Amino acid sequence: MLHTEGEPVVVLSGRAELGPRALGNRSVLAPATDPAMKDRLKGRAGYRPVAPVCLTPHAPKVFTPGTRDPYMLFEHRLRPGRADRIPAVVHLDGTARLQTIDPSQHTAAARILSAYEELSGVPVLCNTSANHNGRGFFPDVASAAEWGGTRYIWSEGKLCTRTSPAEVPPC
Repeated sequence: MLHTEGEPVVVLSGRAELGPRALGNRSVLAPATDPAMKDRLKGRAGYRPVAPVCLTPHAPKVFTPGTRDPYMLFEHRLRPGRADRIPAVVHLDGTARLQTIDPSQHTAAARILSAYEELSGVPVLCNTSANHNGRGFFPDVASAAEWGGTRYIWSEGKLCTRTSPAEVPPC
């Protein structure tokens, strides 16, 4: 869905996040190739992109310095020619708030990133918190469906697909 339809996917794995970011366990992942994605995900102004997420080994190919940054603490600049390919995650000054995920963690987000890159050739996705603005994280499929920003919710290894806006999809 991420590659063929350009559709975001809510990823719900394990318990809701507390403390440091849970590295994609309560995230909305989406293609970074669509400049309109930031508006779709969070209704952000054009100068406020969503964060990129990338597997740690691929980060230096796309970002400078591209070092390990699981908690989004450092400034990374996109390498020349990359900003046009992933416009949804670039700040006006050419920087991005990168989150890296180590592939050895075997999380759902790591598997999704790997598969997306294999299909699309793009090693980066948009990553934003799976929550309602100003409220807590989606605790379950029903709350993610209530958000209504996508038809797809990946929860505990199962893909749930909404067929109508009001539906809480079966998984």
